[in-house]
Amino acid sequence: MFAFLRKTGKKDPHDLEQLIFDIAEHKRDSDFHHLYKMMVGRDVFAGIDPTSIPSFAKPGISYTTQASDRLVMKSVTIPSNGTWSSAATLPSHPSLKDGYVGMPWVDFLKMTLKLAELQGAMLQGKTSWIAFDKQRIAYVLSKADA
Repeated sequence: MFAFLRKTGKKDPHDLEQLIFDIAEHKRDSDFHHLYKMMVGRDVFAGIDPTSIPSFAKPGISYTTQASDRLVMKSVTIPSNGTWSSAATLPSHPSLKDGYVGMPWVDFLKMTLKLAELQGAMLQGKTSWIAFDKQRIAYVLSKADA
């Protein structure tokens, strides 16, 4: 009846940014669960060490990685908490200026879980960030596969 009241299914990045901020500030379980649902089907963007990017991959031009590529993902160190993978919600995030790869959120989490040297994953919004230890990542993945 009132089409303007129906949700279009479009993913509003502003809502995601507000949710990341709310989680960073309040750490409510309900916000985490809303984030898990919101991230299904979304891509995240992980910074790559520029020296590992193939020479024929040009800035600003999409490149599909090949099996022979050996990209090295940048990680972050949290004092007293070790090394963490890091991904941004937007490809324009300043941490990605030297090169990045886009990948599905779930694949980013699976990759993080497989790397023994990582303590977990950070998700960087435009202004806030949140961290997921490996126990939480395993939980998120168990719900994503359900």
